[in-house]
Amino acid sequence: MSQKQRVILGVMITAIVGLIIGAYALLDKSIAAKVSNRVCIPSYVDGLVCYARPQLLTTEQTTKITVSPDGKILASGTHNIIHLWNLETGKKQRSLSGHQNWVSALAISPNGQILASASLDRTIKLWNLKTGKLLGNIYSGRVTTLAFSPDGQTLASGSRLIRWADGTLSRPGVQLWNLATQKWQDTIGDQPVTAIAFSPTGKILAAGHQKTSLWQAKTKRLLYSVNSGDLTALTFSRDGETLFTGSSRMKLWSVNSGVLLHTFGIGSSDLALTPDGQTLAAAVGGTVQFWQPDTEDYLGMLRGSWYSGLSVEFALEGNAIISSSSDGIRVWHSEIE
Repeated sequence: MSQKQRVILGVMITAIVGLIIGAYALLDKSIAAKVSNRVCIPSYVDGLVCYARPQLLTTEQTTKITVSPDGKILASGTHNIIHLWNLETGKKQRSLSGHQNWVSALAISPNGQILASASLDRTIKLWNLKTGKLLGNIYSGRVTTLAFSPDGQTLASGSRLIRWADGTLSRPGVQLWNLATQKWQDTIGDQPVTAIAFSPTGKILAAGHQKTSLWQAKTKRLLYSVNSGDLTALTFSRDGETLFTGSSRMKLWSVNSGVLLHTFGIGSSDLALTPDGQTLAAAVGGTVQFWQPDTEDYLGMLRGSWYSGLSVEFALEGNAIISSSSDGIRVWHSEIE
């Protein structure tokens, strides 16, 4: 290549890089313009509830969060430790030690008495949520998602990988564990599992990886599968008639027919519904976006993190929103308009 050609090539590369940087700058400005310090959502009880001025609970890297059914206790995983937080006071209640590797999944039983924690140490631990006492160990293999059945008698677990980079193997499909005996009960499906959800009645179990399948929980019969894309999150509507799937595109499905009802123009890493079912929160990159499920109306956006992979939960009967990521946990408390 001649000197002249090298100069021309250098000029072209510089121009292209400049265009890319300019495009990213415009994108950042566009996103920043949409992110508000305050978002208001409708409420059956209060009319309009607004969220602003987040409280930073911790700056520790947080892998998983879950909230108790009464919305008052937050469990969070940091490395191999589980922290329990009182959301009414914003204070840490206690820390639970015992796992030998990263905490990879958390779930709280419907009666609010048992916390289940999974770890890359290949165990699921069961804890008394009130006292912090260890109730038992389930030798499950590596697990990355957990869900209690609505009657609290069964714990479902799954792993997003069957073979890990270090050669460790995880069981394929959804594993069902009897909480009374703490023993394996059954397996549903034979694929990796990134998300699990029971319908409100407990009659249907949804789970998936590259697609989402719905199963009759009692008989383990496959009802149908839907094209959710690479699954990141699942949540049923409060009446159990619709299912939200998170992926590169968030989608809404009819549970009865499996028909796609709506595709949202966003991807999401996590999903959460308010207790009254009126508002859906979707973790999108480092932001929390709010939507009305019945009308698909966009309500606003809050910045939860400067990192992606955000987790989101509602708490305190919908009067608080929680987000967690690599830079910690934030809580927005509501203001009634």
